[in-house]
Amino acid sequence: MFSYVSGNISIDYTVEARPNIQEITVHVCPKNGVKLVGPRSLNESNHHFVLAQKTEWILEQLGEAKPGTKAEKASAETKQAMPQTKEKAAVVPSFQDGDKIPYLGRQYRLNVVKEDREDAELTFRAKFIASLPESWNDMQANEGIQALLTDWYMTRAGDKLQECLKTLSKQMNDVPAQIEWDDFQNEPSRVKADGTIVLNWRLLSAPMATIEFVLARAIAGNNAADLFEDAADRQQWLEKNELVVF
Repeated sequence: MFSYVSGNISIDYTVEARPNIQEITVHVCPKNGVKLVGPRSLNESNHHFVLAQKTEWILEQLGEAKPGTKAEKASAETKQAMPQTKEKAAVVPSFQDGDKIPYLGRQYRLNVVKEDREDAELTFRAKFIASLPESWNDMQANEGIQALLTDWYMTRAGDKLQECLKTLSKQMNDVPAQIEWDDFQNEPSRVKADGTIVLNWRLLSAPMATIEFVLARAIAGNNAADLFEDAADRQQWLEKNELVVF
């Protein structure tokens, strides 16, 4: 059992860590109290960041009229009538120097450097180097590195996906000139109603061969397997791995 205290507000909560998920889910039930479900990388700073954002909502779900004291449990009748509720909050991963970050099927080390500078910067030279202002605390560092990495991957998604298009255009017809990319968590791709193909930028954690296979399947459906002698191997990577970048 953990406690979050802010001023005269106190919320007791439990934590359940699960692998291969990217979001913190806040569960509130009068019978079981408050529970945070999230990735194993969560630390207490992450807990408090989420609870600070959701305090008012949590107290409302617990039946707390005013945020002055610990929320009291509802009566037995209310417990039976009130279903469990939940609300999602963006997760802020915890980054440490020496962490491994996946890119195109390989793992690259993350170096975190704090120095006398005003702005944060990310460079990639056979490893990721996050240069941060030395004045930043742990929460600022985690949020900053997450933003830097997301921007880095989103920037490179266009180039890498165009490479896949160029390769596939030599093997199949009706290859689109451009495709889009977005964040679908663990879903590799989607096709819009107008036929536009949208790939998950998190596919950049996979080998290029797998990215090509996902794109070919979005274009040609099940017929994509006929284009590659190693189609089973390309598919197998998706079956064995989650599209988790950080």
